[in-house]
Amino acid sequence: MKTAYLLQWAAGLYSIILPSFIKQNPRKIVLTSFHGDGYRGNTKILFEQLVNHPELQAVWLSRNKSIVRELKKTFGDKHAALTHSFRGLKEIASASVLLFTHGTSDFPFIKLPSRAFKIQTYHGLPTKRGEYMRPKSDKRPGLFHRLILNYRFSSINCFLSTSPFVSDIFSKRFNLPDETFAQTGFPSYDSLINSKSNKSLINEIWPDVPEFEKVILYSPTFRRLSNTKWFPFDDFEQKKFRAFLEKEKALLLFRAHPNENFSMDNFTELGPRCLNAGQAHVEDIYELLLATDVILTDYSSIYLEGLLRDIPTVFIPYDFDSYERGFPFDYKKLTPGDKVSSLTGLTNSLQGIFSDDETYYLKERIEVKNLFFADTSGNATENVISLLQDTVLK
Repeated sequence: MKTAYLLQWAAGLYSIILPSFIKQNPRKIVLTSFHGDGYRGNTKILFEQLVNHPELQAVWLSRNKSIVRELKKTFGDKHAALTHSFRGLKEIASASVLLFTHGTSDFPFIKLPSRAFKIQTYHGLPTKRGEYMRPKSDKRPGLFHRLILNYRFSSINCFLSTSPFVSDIFSKRFNLPDETFAQTGFPSYDSLINSKSNKSLINEIWPDVPEFEKVILYSPTFRRLSNTKWFPFDDFEQKKFRAFLEKEKALLLFRAHPNENFSMDNFTELGPRCLNAGQAHVEDIYELLLATDVILTDYSSIYLEGLLRDIPTVFIPYDFDSYERGFPFDYKKLTPGDKVSSLTGLTNSLQGIFSDDETYYLKERIEVKNLFFADTSGNATENVISLLQDTVLK
């Protein structure tokens, strides 16, 4: 349950004057994510490391009451508050550093103090155009759009990145200077690099799942202007694909975007080897990657994150020529995997991967991985905390 919007508006007005009356705490670190509604991503990883930091004081803010309640129960009252409560406004006003995932609007309606150091941790890699990189156009956004973008991003002091190539795309998308970017890596990727495979997760979530050897994660991107077409093949037959999964002892996990109107009712003939792995069932998609052998996607950055675990990808770019957002790089060149347009093509690709996944686009996968990830040591969390210490404790 969210804070009432009338209270959010009132708190926003109050936040304009409060920093004039509240002294800044040089060790206070305030974090949030996903428009103030979620508890995941880079800021979650950082928060859970910072709650026990000997010198820094971490507080998580959310307008979601259940999240605040759970965090207080787990970490103590001092480490969580409602964003638009009087205490939440005081935490923001006194903060030395503010961290978020989607821009300063992650603190909805709040005027953030100019004296606070603002860090955009972001929430994924840039595989699509957006913001100042308008879809399929090099023209500048309109005035009203620029005002919104300016509010969300212009005050950012530091923007986390994973490589010079990624920093360059972000710089163009958000109209930020090169010196804004810190190539620390993303903390949420550390577990992908450092953790072992964990197929037991599947049995924990779905105890009655059939015996399996392979896990396929099907995770397409979100489309605002149309519904995602799952298995957009003229030759697609559910019973035929079910037989393939049975033969290969494979599971297929449907991972729809949180904003997608998805129902398993459309796939009843696929049988018990096809499972709904949406956010309501598994909030953290990176947990699923620890159990995944193959990724199916179109334009989602999940294929890049899969490279951190050497997971091969089969691409289904069925609307490549009309895709609403366009691409910030040469899609065909930087997507190391088969592009399929039929069920026969898909099953042939999967069979090839199951037979020898190590040689599947091996050279191309290494090249793309090196382009998007300058450091694969799995120390991004430590890098960001060092950055915070240098900023706050200098």
